[in-house]
Amino acid sequence: MSWRAARARVPGLVATTLDRLATQAALHARGDAAEEWISVGQLRDDVLRDEFDLKRREDIWKLVKAVVEMNANIRASVREGRGGEVSRVWEWIGSVGVLGDEAWSNHQKAGRRATFDHRVSFGGDNGSSPTPK
Repeated sequence: MSWRAARARVPGLVATTLDRLATQAALHARGDAAEEWISVGQLRDDVLRDEFDLKRREDIWKLVKAVVEMNANIRASVREGRGGEVSRVWEWIGSVGVLGDEAWSNHQKAGRRATFDHRVSFGGDNGSSPTPK
């Protein structure tokens, strides 16, 4: 894969990362997840699971990380997990779409994660918070 092609993947990887963080926050709000945050390293390994070249993987992740950490809906911090490991984490602090019973059960039946539409409007609240698809 060329560097240009790798860079072209960044917007999609950012969207996937934000989706995972918003989903984690929604799950935590429902009581279905122990933590409201996800380790940055775990996210990297999950989101880039199909990238095996370590140098390219780190280069791509630097670009994704720069965008995610500039997002006002993300809080970056260092936390201790339940197993005692200390790591850098990201937490979704934006509004959380409620995973209603119908939307949640549809995603559970389909065997997939809830996905969220991340649209932002600076002209009022017309869909600026993540809502389940």
